[in-house]
Amino acid sequence: MNGLRTYLAALLLAFGSALHAANTASPSEEALTLAACQARYTAVLEHAWLMHGDTEAAAMRRDLFAAMLAAALHDAPDRHRVKRQLISFRIAQKHAASGLLDTARFGTDPRRSRIALGVISQQLSACDRLVIGRIPLGA
Repeated sequence: MNGLRTYLAALLLAFGSALHAANTASPSEEALTLAACQARYTAVLEHAWLMHGDTEAAAMRRDLFAAMLAAALHDAPDRHRVKRQLISFRIAQKHAASGLLDTARFGTDPRRSRIALGVISQQLSACDRLVIGRIPLGA
């Protein structure tokens, strides 16, 4: 009898955990994409600032993606929980983009530097394609 009670209790706990996991709000793919683009342009902005480069275009793009993300989350259910999840996601994405920019600029291995530059360029191009009426970074 005790074995049956233990089995039923475990089954109920598992079922409750599954229901909780199903009801937990998580960011949509759109929100994750916009957050990643915002983080990447934040990294570009910081890198340009440290290198005494032009920061205006990167700041404009970062702010544009931040506004698009805010609009996408405006009516989201449980948006405060989703925003908390997106903060850690953005931090990780910014860290990854900063690493690519550092490797591209300061890497001692030319092959790895070219690869890092190619990856960050592709990521930023993918972000740019999301925006209608692209504005070149150098403009």
